[in-house]
Amino acid sequence: HIRLWALQLIFVTCPSLLVIMHVAYREDRERKNREKNGENCPKLYSNTGKKHGGLWWTYLFSLFFKLIIEILFLYLLHKMWDSFDLPRLVKCTNVDPCPNTVDCYIARPTEKRVFTYFMVGASSICIILTVCEIFYLIFKRVVQRTRKWRKSTKRSVSYSKASTCHCHVKSEEKDSKSQPRCVA
Repeated sequence: HIRLWALQLIFVTCPSLLVIMHVAYREDRERKNREKNGENCPKLYSNTGKKHGGLWWTYLFSLFFKLIIEILFLYLLHKMWDSFDLPRLVKCTNVDPCPNTVDCYIARPTEKRVFTYFMVGASSICIILTVCEIFYLIFKRVVQRTRKWRKSTKRSVSYSKASTCHCHVKSEEKDSKSQPRCVA
């Protein structure tokens, strides 16, 4: 149990290390940019730890990897012990070098059962929270993209002169007059 749990913890923390390494890469890139172009140069990232672009994808990938690892270890634990239940006595048959059926007693089965239930409960909570975080990240990204798309379609809409409603045209003309134009 302890070795399996330690292995599970190692595998679950590896994706988090990947995200930390990505943030460290961004910070190093930002530092090299400042050294090369001076302290007053424009920044490459507004915030190196903010989940935008590639870091968002790295974080999402790490969540999917964590989810797969948690489910895989729950499945392994379920296969090792039938339905996470440890019996006090196991009948071992056809075990070399014994030709007969041997009674094998598991030491401290109640303690191991409680620890197994704790592992299963913790893994289940982690799975639920990871799924919620994945849905939240994707939902937030979809909402942001929808807002950007609506904003861009509002600006690109043009009205014909034969339109019966001139209120939109007048406000659009005011906006275009008030904004300075860049001449190349």
